Amino acid sequence: MRVFVTGATGWIGSATVDDLLRSGHEVTGLARSESSAAQLEAKGADVLRGDLDDLDSLRKGADATEGVIHLANKHDWSNPANSNAAERAAIETIGEVLAGSDRPFVFASGVAGLAAGRPATEDDASPHVGPESLRGGAENRAFDFVDQGCGPSRPVSRRPSTASATTDSSH
Repeated sequence: MRVFVTGATGWIGSATVDDLLRSGHEVTGLARSESSAAQLEAKGADVLRGDLDDLDSLRKGADATEGVIHLANKHDWSNPANSNAAERAAIETIGEVLAGSDRPFVFASGVAGLAAGRPATEDDASPHVGPESLRGGAENRAFDFVDQGCGPSRPVSRRPSTASATTDSSH
């Protein structure tokens, strides 16, 4: 399967790309710098230059693959509104390309704030709704695309805030 990965050289993304390649998948990683592009090429992944603000690159990456794993985030702590808007725009852009295709669209989200006083589960709805909310309400927006023929039925991979980047069980 050919998979497009945003955030492909990041904390979770680098391990995800390694695992996909080890499993025989073809990977195209979004790279915003020469350094990131070189890291991906050294692993054997294809490179698509761009970033979360380059919606044309996101469209191109999503259109040319059989599935998308969205792991990038701007992490602009000085301007969270900018980060939230970019996240929502990325989800909407990718979702619109994949709508009606049954191609998988997965992205990482956290569990913080999902369930007060108990462990959160995949059945807990995100309290972050709408473009002005945390991450632009991207998790709930991604679920909208399931109803528009974008698979799988649960597009969100929730990670605890202390998630390890390795997928190797020996670590």
